[in-house]
Amino acid sequence: MKKKDHSISMLKANLYALPVIVLTIILIVLPYCSLWGRANIKDSFASIYATLIVFFLVLILGTCIHEILHGLSFLIFGKLSLKQIKIGFQWKTVTPYAHCKVPITAGVYRIALIMPTLLLGIIPSIIALITGIGWLMIYGVFFTIVGGGDLLVMWIIRKAKHNQLVQDHPYNCGCYIFED
Repeated sequence: MKKKDHSISMLKANLYALPVIVLTIILIVLPYCSLWGRANIKDSFASIYATLIVFFLVLILGTCIHEILHGLSFLIFGKLSLKQIKIGFQWKTVTPYAHCKVPITAGVYRIALIMPTLLLGIIPSIIALITGIGWLMIYGVFFTIVGGGDLLVMWIIRKAKHNQLVQDHPYNCGCYIFED
C-alpha cells in the first residue's frame, strides 16, 4: 500500500478556512438577526465584553474541549487507547491539536473531525436560532469558525472511501491516505 499525503500547513489551513467565516455569517448570523434583531446581538456583545475575563476563559476552555472531543472521538469510534492519541499545542502557528498516531478508517476520521464543530458550534447555533439566546449564538458562531480547519480536511479527503485507511498527519492539517 502507498501512503499519499493529503495535508496542508496549519498556516495555509487557517487561511483556507476563511470562507467558513462568510458561510457562518450567511447561514447563522443573518438568520439570527432576521429572527431576533441586531439589537439582541449588540446587547449580547455588550454583556460579554462587560465580563471579558469570563469570555476569554470560555474561549480558551472551549478550545481545549474542542481538541479533547477530537481525541475522545478517536478513542471511542476508532476503539483506540490513550497511548495512540496526542493532544497538544503548535506554538509556531498558535494552533492547538489532537493527533491520532495510528491509521484508522476514513469514516472514523471524519467523525473525529466533525464532532467538535457539531457539538460546540453548530448545535449551540441552532439552539440560539430557536431560542434567541444571543450569547449562545456568539459562542456557536465562534466554535463553528474554529472548526473551519476541520471542515477543510473533510473537503480534502472527500474522495476517500469510508473503510479506506487514513493516518492523521503528525504536524500538518490533514492526513495520509493509504492507496492500493
